[in-house]
Amino acid sequence: MSSNAGETDPARTLESTIIEHGISKRGAINFIDRDVWGPREKSMGNPWAPNNPGGTYVPSFLYKHFANTIDGLFPARVILRLAENSLMHEEVSRYLLEQMNVLPVEHLSYSTGPRGSRRLRRAAATLLNEAFQSRTPVTYDNILVTPGLASAIDGITFSICDDGDGILIPQPLYNGFQFDMLNRSNVQVTGVKYEGVEGFKGLDDLFKPDINSRALENALTGARKAGINVRALLISNPHNPLGRCYPPETLLEFAAFCGRNNLHLISDEIYALSVFSNPEAPSLNKFTSILSLDLDPIIGPERKHVLYGASKDFCANGLRMGFIYTKNEGILGAMSSIGMFSWSPHILQDAWAAMIENGEWMKTFMKKKTQLMLDRYKTTTAFLSEHGIAYVDMNAGFFIWIDLRQFLVSQPQEQQVGTDIGHKTLPSSQPTLESELKFADICMENGVMVAPGHVYMSEEYGWFRITFTVGQEALEEGLKRILISLKKMQTGDSH
Repeated sequence: MSSNAGETDPARTLESTIIEHGISKRGAINFIDRDVWGPREKSMGNPWAPNNPGGTYVPSFLYKHFANTIDGLFPARVILRLAENSLMHEEVSRYLLEQMNVLPVEHLSYSTGPRGSRRLRRAAATLLNEAFQSRTPVTYDNILVTPGLASAIDGITFSICDDGDGILIPQPLYNGFQFDMLNRSNVQVTGVKYEGVEGFKGLDDLFKPDINSRALENALTGARKAGINVRALLISNPHNPLGRCYPPETLLEFAAFCGRNNLHLISDEIYALSVFSNPEAPSLNKFTSILSLDLDPIIGPERKHVLYGASKDFCANGLRMGFIYTKNEGILGAMSSIGMFSWSPHILQDAWAAMIENGEWMKTFMKKKTQLMLDRYKTTTAFLSEHGIAYVDMNAGFFIWIDLRQFLVSQPQEQQVGTDIGHKTLPSSQPTLESELKFADICMENGVMVAPGHVYMSEEYGWFRITFTVGQEALEEGLKRILISLKKMQTGDSH
């Protein structure tokens, strides 16, 4: 037993789980520590809508006692935590229904197998050649279809890494990478830290080539000293959670670093067509795919890979459709060998292909979508500015990285000015993990889900990611509940 009362003995918990459920060690580890969707299903079961504004409040300490009926007990939640764009759901739904047509040979047989339908792979190749402006022609032979990018990351991780290897990812980072790489392949996310790097002063510097060069070398050296065999660098471009695009010179630095160190470069470009012109920050970089750059002199083409999917740009998280582009035949073969375990139905592949192939529909859809995104962004930033909440300017993706550090720490009474929570100076003390968790809990109790920065491996506590690509009424309600939660956080009244 643990020597301290109240602590849990990990070994005993693991062993008892194996015995209780009759499962393997790796199954028990995943059950105990890695099942994110089980708990999330309960917390997301009662989403707020104009026709469902209610719900009954239950204190968090009673949550476990009502696990099976929790959806009806907590207040209806405004979900500002997930990276989901619901602004064009109706348009996508109508278009997909129009395209559904069952073709027996293509859809009811094994057809071309788990690598994907040739129709979708050809459509994807055209998209990469045109919208991503690939320097060298992309053909369908170099594309493998997966049921979403989580599957693509899992597959490529399985193919290039051994158990315990590491993949470098700049911090803060999309928290899903940890599940995608760890849960089956047992590969470590090796975060690239920037605090303390020469020349680093703030988040703007995360996109500069010289800062990244020094940060990457530090991270690789540190990983090797820790005995971690680093196999790749994974970037999200546009960046999640910061909502910005890397400039070409930084992408070139990433490629050069990988080339020098014999690493794979994996570029997750799932938000490529969710970039808009932000009038508040017109100087922010536009999207540049690594496919559009001349990288051959600095990294071999067999070590350059691009991931893309339907979830984000096509407002279809539930479609579960993605693909990986690579010229590495070994990776294609290795992923193909396990493709039977995660095979996307060809009828759905062809439905997505129908969207990509229809240039006129795509143009109209993307134009309307980005305009709606800009409108919601303006709503959100106007609210944040009104209440003195700082945020990082962005122009890509569905979320804003907001700074709540000043609201998560105790402040001397004399620093408080008026009743507006935004009119306070930043105290000398710093937020903690506990304060982040407490605020997220208060938000949940008030019926709004937000994402605390520590899940993205932020180097500072007090940052949160909030999604703005929801309905106007839901967004306004969610922001109002965040404000209520901030006031409760500062008064100490969490209920």
